[in-house]
Order: sequence, then structure tokens, then C-alpha cells
Amino acid sequence: GVVIKSSERCKFLFVKVISAISCRSHPLVLFLDDLQWADEITLDIMRMIMRDPDINYFLLLGTYRENEVIQTHPLSSKLNELRAQGIQVHTIKVGQLELENVNSLVSDALYLPPSLCRSLSSLVHSKTGGIILFVLQFLTSLNEEGLLWFNMTEGRWDFDLGRIRVKEISENVVEHMTFQMARLPRKMRFGLMLASFL
Repeated sequence: GVVIKSSERCKFLFVKVISAISCRSHPLVLFLDDLQWADEITLDIMRMIMRDPDINYFLLLGTYRENEVIQTHPLSSKLNELRAQGIQVHTIKVGQLELENVNSLVSDALYLPPSLCRSLSSLVHSKTGGIILFVLQFLTSLNEEGLLWFNMTEGRWDFDLGRIRVKEISENVVEHMTFQMARLPRKMRFGLMLASFL
């Protein structure tokens, strides 16, 4: 008999599981984040799923950082290969949020009319560059630091624009996440460190 490598069996099994569970009454969406860091096995499974004629009612969504995926990157090669085989691959570029989008997000999050959020939204936008991850993390940190709070007397959210104006924000995701992790309790940081080795 033919000896099939363990990784090939795993890929085959994964594709068959997707085929078995995605059906008309239960369509399936698989979301893969940060594909710029995907290994060859993950990219190959992605390719196998997209080419399998038995898989229906299935949508594969993937995200990657465009600035980290050049034309010779393995992800680019797989996507080009799929396109060459007639498989539909759609690319949607997501950029920074415009000021009005940030204002809508802040307004919705704080249950306040957009007109009452413009000054806060303008500061949030200028400090985060409209990058959604930074916007959300910045709003969270404002609340954690008492610069954005629910005013029980007035029954609405309130904020301290003066203190927010002088608040610093990290320039990049790694710096920001490192700062956030440093704020965690020591035992939790140790647990995360151990988990990162798995």
C-alpha cells in the first residue's frame, strides 16, 4: 500500500470534515486571520478546500496585511494559483476609518447623538489614525483609566477631553499589545507565556 504522510492525512481529513458539515441547511463560514503568517500546510488546506468539488455552501474568509504579502509570498502564489484554476477569489481592501466612521462608532458605542461625540471622535481619530484596532483599544483604555465613564447622575457616558488630548498612544500594534500585557497580573502573564509555547 501507499504510505501517506501524517500531514497529508490531516489535510485530507480536514477537507472531508468541511465537506461533511457544510450543507444547504447549515452553510459554513471559515474565517482565517493573519494569513501573512500562515504556514505551508494551512495554505495547502485552504487550496484543497477551495478546489474540492464536493464542498458546497461554504465560504472561506481570510485576512492578511497587504504590506506584508509581496508577489513572491506563499499566500500570493496560492491565491494566484486558485485564480488561474478559475476559482473565484475576491479581494476587499480595508483601510483606515474616516472621521465620520469613527464618529458613528463612538456614537453607537456610547449611545449618544453623533453631535455630542464629534469632539471625542476627532481626538480618537487623530490619535489612532482611524485604524480600527487602535480605535477600539484606545476607547477601552480611556474607560479603564477613568477618562471615559458612565455618569450615573446624568444617565449617560461622559469624557474628559483635556486629559484625553494629552494621553499618549502607541505607534504600533506590538508596542500597544506589549503595554497592555504588562498591565496584566503577574500570574496571568506567566500563564500566557506558558501557553505561547504550546
